[in-house]
Amino acid sequence: MRVKVARRYQITIPEEVRNDAGINIGDTLDVRSQDGKVVIEKLGKDWEAVMDETRGSWRSHPAFKGMKDSVEVVNWLRQKRKAKSRAVR
Repeated sequence: MRVKVARRYQITIPEEVRNDAGINIGDTLDVRSQDGKVVIEKLGKDWEAVMDETRGSWRSHPAFKGMKDSVEVVNWLRQKRKAKSRAVR
C-alpha cells in the first residue's frame, strides 16, 4: 500500500494495515531504517516491562556502562551497523 508523507513527515497508516497489525490509538511503535527500508513495528505491552527489567543491567559492560537502558544500547548498536554498512558501499 502506498501512503504519502505529509508536511511534518507524518504518514497515515491505512485502516487495513492498522487492523491487521492490531494498532490502536496510543500504541507505541518502533520506527527504524533497515537495509534502506523504513520498518514500523508495534511494540507489545511487555516492552515497558522489558525496559524496566533491563534498566541498569549494562552498567558492568565496558562499552555500554554509560548507557541508561537497553533502548540506548540498541540505538548505539544500530548506529554502528549503519556506519559499517555505509563504509562497505
